[in-house]
Amino acid sequence: MTSGFKHQLHILSGDLQGQVHTVTGELVIGRSTSCDVFIPDRRMSRRHARFYAEGRNLFVEDLESHNGTYVNGKRVARMQLFGSDVVRVGTSQFEVEMRPSLANSASVQLVGDNATLHAQLVKPVSPNTHPSLTQMLAEEYFDAIGIGGMGGDGGIGTAAATTPEQFQFLAQQTRNFAVLHEISKVIQTGSDPVGMCEVVLGLMLKVTRADRGFMVRLRNSEDEGESLVPLAVFDRGDKDGVTPSALKMSETVAEQVIKERCGVITSDAMSDTRFSGSESVVLNDIHSLLAVPMVVGDRVIGLIELENNQLVTSFSENDLDLLSVVASMVGVALENLDLAQQRERTIAELVKAQAQLLHAQDQLVRSESLAAIGRFASGIAHEVKNHLAPFMLADMLARQYPEDADVQESAELMLEAQRRILSLIDEIRHFASGATAAYEIVPHDLCRVLRGVIRFVKCDARVKAMNVVFEPTERPLVDMDAGRMRQVFINLIRNAADAIDHNAGIIDIRLREQGEQVIIEFTDNGRGIAPDAAERLFEPFFTTKGEKGLGLGLDISRKIVRAHHGTLSFDSNEDGGTTFRIVMPSVQEADDLEFSFGPSGS
Repeated sequence: MTSGFKHQLHILSGDLQGQVHTVTGELVIGRSTSCDVFIPDRRMSRRHARFYAEGRNLFVEDLESHNGTYVNGKRVARMQLFGSDVVRVGTSQFEVEMRPSLANSASVQLVGDNATLHAQLVKPVSPNTHPSLTQMLAEEYFDAIGIGGMGGDGGIGTAAATTPEQFQFLAQQTRNFAVLHEISKVIQTGSDPVGMCEVVLGLMLKVTRADRGFMVRLRNSEDEGESLVPLAVFDRGDKDGVTPSALKMSETVAEQVIKERCGVITSDAMSDTRFSGSESVVLNDIHSLLAVPMVVGDRVIGLIELENNQLVTSFSENDLDLLSVVASMVGVALENLDLAQQRERTIAELVKAQAQLLHAQDQLVRSESLAAIGRFASGIAHEVKNHLAPFMLADMLARQYPEDADVQESAELMLEAQRRILSLIDEIRHFASGATAAYEIVPHDLCRVLRGVIRFVKCDARVKAMNVVFEPTERPLVDMDAGRMRQVFINLIRNAADAIDHNAGIIDIRLREQGEQVIIEFTDNGRGIAPDAAERLFEPFFTTKGEKGLGLGLDISRKIVRAHHGTLSFDSNEDGGTTFRIVMPSVQEADDLEFSFGPSGS
């Protein structure tokens, strides 16, 4: 039996929207660059989930991710997937498409017979002539299998098999109802059309003792016109399955079955001179064949053909009747599955449209908020500059008392505060307008910059109450805009202080070189970051500080770090403790520069 399948994942939303990935073995998805599908989404774990194929089946497994893996809105640990299922990981949605590889690599080839078919039996097929099993009454069951109705006392009538012919008829009808019952269960529980067709076809070959069979579906395409597409192929004599080149069908049979909506039986086709020119008969070594249409309402949507290459075995009218009912049941089931898949696609499209609408609304709200902040920053810039004018007195005091260390340090702190306020207003204004600020990138001693920042933030009462630890063992040189990077460092230190709500607060600042990179870490022993807050920490206007925070500090800080070709990330334990980490390229040409560690970091 054929089992080659092509599993595809269509990405409906997220950073990789529009991409299509094929699952041939295993496909791991996560925000680690080592994953098969790398998605830079903070809501995803480094190795979030994996898709893997087992035969023609596709599965998804959650890799103990923090935020979970969802199939059609339900969180799962491991689950088999079917066509049109929608899998969500983080903000990305994947729609599953499952197709048999045979249908992708071959089509049914209709072969001419050089003759008009004179079949042994031709019988019209109509789905209305066969009652549904779910609608039949008990008495109709008994009548159908030939054992009479129910007696007045509730017992079965006395019509029983008294001759070999009656017994054979009873056995055939009982077999038929057992087969139809089994197929009904397959159809009711199946959600994969190809898998359902494979099971049904295998069962029919076993019941009719056929050697070969296939189900095909009629497709209409504007480009290719009308064609037959294989759904299932089974060859009992070929353990490796049927190759696409062997899937040939008599044009005469196909035309009569589809156009006249009739079932056809022909016997001993190999010796019949009317089929001597049929390539399909010669190729498949056919001695007997049975073909019926799949009729749904007033339409033929496909056909089922069974073939036998044994001289002593042929198909009967009873086989034709049974296969006609089965074909009708399968046709209705395929139509229902099409409708279900269309419904799932419509739901997925609606979910996608809703997500896009919510995203657009969110962007609009953010744009309006940023515009308001930009107007506010521009409006107060002039007033702030006027009120900062007295800070210039610090410069005068520094020149007047050049020998007084306390005056020099205080004056420097005041001037630094003035520069910081003006720089912050400009940064917010640029952020709100979306403009790119001009950066003055020059080499700086990172250790000296950090010591200056620590000295400055200790004027803050909140930070002053903490034990700020900075004991560098290396002195890296980094290309950067010192003013803007000071802004980032100050923001991270103050955030660390705000996260500590006890009297033994520690903010540990570590600096190290790793290859051609410099790593700066700010670690606190505070309350940690909750998982729901961690997902949104870098979003504009999201804050954990309530009315005390605006929610722009971290987003602005990350933009500044990225402008320096670096990254800003964090690790947090919900039970306590958070580390923010900045990774930046170091200046490699500074090997000949000499620095000395002094108490002031100069």
